[in-house]
Amino acid sequence: MQKLRAVAVALVATIVVSSSASAQMRNFDNSWFWGFKSGINTFSVPGHGNTSTVDLGIDWLITRTRGGLYVSANQSIFERDLEFLDPTSLTGQRTIRVNDMRRISLAGVAFPKHFGAITPYAGLGFTIAVLGDARVFVDSANTFPNNSFLDELEKERSRSAVMGLAGVQIQTKRAAIFAQETMLPSNTSFLFRSVLSFFEFGVRYNFGSSIDQ
Repeated sequence: MQKLRAVAVALVATIVVSSSASAQMRNFDNSWFWGFKSGINTFSVPGHGNTSTVDLGIDWLITRTRGGLYVSANQSIFERDLEFLDPTSLTGQRTIRVNDMRRISLAGVAFPKHFGAITPYAGLGFTIAVLGDARVFVDSANTFPNNSFLDELEKERSRSAVMGLAGVQIQTKRAAIFAQETMLPSNTSFLFRSVLSFFEFGVRYNFGSSIDQ
């Protein structure tokens, strides 16, 4: 009798867990999510070492069973000085003050497996990043730069890059919480030469089916 009871309890538990997982998958697969996120942007500033800043953003996630589409818009809020080479200056370089950074990202994502309400994901896509103001310091040692320097500075204020994305989403009915890491490779033609790393966490809400009924 005790064995039958144990088997019955195990069967009921399996059914409950399975139905719960199925419900979470119904709230994830073929859905249209809008999300808000915050996080930390980490990068290296030429002449000043590593630094981190606050990053804010919104995103849009369209899911199918095993894959989907990810779109996001972000802004990092900061003010940092960096050293920019200029052979025409008296010291061979100039101090530049930059403010903020905006990003637009688009990626294809894959959802290899659901673990109940937990769904890990990874993606590959494309990002455009643009720095805000880039102001040149002018003093007795470094007079006003020439036009070629200003043109180069303007060109290196923005970049496009392949991005890698990995994260996990935990579903609770229509609402979900998530955490993810986004990486951009280093680039010698961008004011921040280093790898750009963005750790983000936030909330997404399922606004309905992504399939036209």
